[in-house]
Amino acid sequence: MVTSVTNNTATTATSAAGTAGVSLAKNFDTFLKLLTTQLKNQDPTSPMDSKEFTQQLVQFSQVEQQINQNKNLEKLISMIGAQTANANLGYIGKDVVVNGGGGTLAQDGKIDWMYNLPAGVTTAKANVYDEAGKLVYSTNLTPKAGRADFSWDGTRSDGVIPKPGNYKMEVVAKDGNGKALTDAKVYTTGRVDSLEYDNGDQYLVVGNVKVLPADIVAVRAAQQ
Repeated sequence: MVTSVTNNTATTATSAAGTAGVSLAKNFDTFLKLLTTQLKNQDPTSPMDSKEFTQQLVQFSQVEQQINQNKNLEKLISMIGAQTANANLGYIGKDVVVNGGGGTLAQDGKIDWMYNLPAGVTTAKANVYDEAGKLVYSTNLTPKAGRADFSWDGTRSDGVIPKPGNYKMEVVAKDGNGKALTDAKVYTTGRVDSLEYDNGDQYLVVGNVKVLPADIVAVRAAQQ
C-alpha cells in the first residue's frame, strides 16, 4: 500500500515566507500613510528632515529583498524535496537491507535480519530484545567472518508465546582472548511498504519500522 506523500517542510516554509511578505506590505502601507500625513501637516518654515524616512525606505527595501531571496530558496527546497521523493518512491515494493537491528514481528510471522562478523571472531551470539529492552531470545552463531542471514520466528528462550510488535537484534562477537569486537554489525531486511514524512524528513516504512533512505545498504529483488 502506498501512502500519500506531501512535502510538509516546503509547505511550512512557503507559508512562513508568505506571512512575512503580507506583514511587510501592511507595515509599508502604514508607513506611507504616516509619511503622507506628516508631509501634509509639516510647518512650511521648518520642513521635515528627509534623512530619517529615506533610511526607513532603504530598510523596507532590504527586508523585501531578503524575503524574495527566501521565497526563491523555498522554491529550490521544494523542487529538491519533490525530486528526492520521486527517487525514494522507487524503493516501494523492493526488498532492502538497512543499517540497524530493528524489526517488526507480525502474528505468526518472522523477522529477517542480516549480520556481519569481523575478522578474528571466535565466538558470536545473537540477542533479541523486546520494546521494553528485555532480552527474550539468545542463540549462538557460527563464528565466521562475513555476512550471513538470520531469521527469528518469535520463539522465546523462556517458552512464552511471542507477542507481535517491534524487536531489536544485536550481535555480541569476541576474539580468541575473549575481547569484544565492536565492529560486528546488524542489518534489518524487509520490504518497503510506503514513503512517509515526519518533521520534514522522508522515511521508508519497512514493516512498521521507519528508516532513512540513507541507511539502505542494499536492494534485493522482491521475493514472493
